[in-house]
Amino acid sequence: MRQLLSLLFLPLAACADPTATPSATTVTTTDYVRTPADCIKLEITALVVEPGHGYISGTHAEWLPKGQFVRVRVAIVNADNTFHTTHTTDYQLDDAAGTTHPVSNDAMAIKRQPTEVTIGAGNRLELDLWYDIPLDTTAKLLRDSACATTTTLPG
Repeated sequence: MRQLLSLLFLPLAACADPTATPSATTVTTTDYVRTPADCIKLEITALVVEPGHGYISGTHAEWLPKGQFVRVRVAIVNADNTFHTTHTTDYQLDDAAGTTHPVSNDAMAIKRQPTEVTIGAGNRLELDLWYDIPLDTTAKLLRDSACATTTTLPG
């Protein structure tokens, strides 16, 4: 029986090249970058601004701000016939002193807000953007750093 098996595998062993090494497949990925077409088709509106949060809590953590947390509820509408992706880190908050503040990664994670959203054709998405700004200032303007546009805040 062993001789029969060795005879069966002999042709396979004769065809194999002992010096050949399999080539590794390389996979490259690139980060998604919004294009001018994305900027034209995504309409952002600030719905609510809630300043003065002294702390936030979520299902898995509590956090204190360095100054105050400000929650900005936004609606993003995709006016295109295909999907578009945006990052919440692209939206920065300008305060009354003229300082620009990025979203608070800690607050966004605790409140389980996404860092990247893909919005389908003709869809509307509402989400909260959380910022940590100084106590002695107020929120004035929402700035889209990827598209170089601004959105006025209510109130």
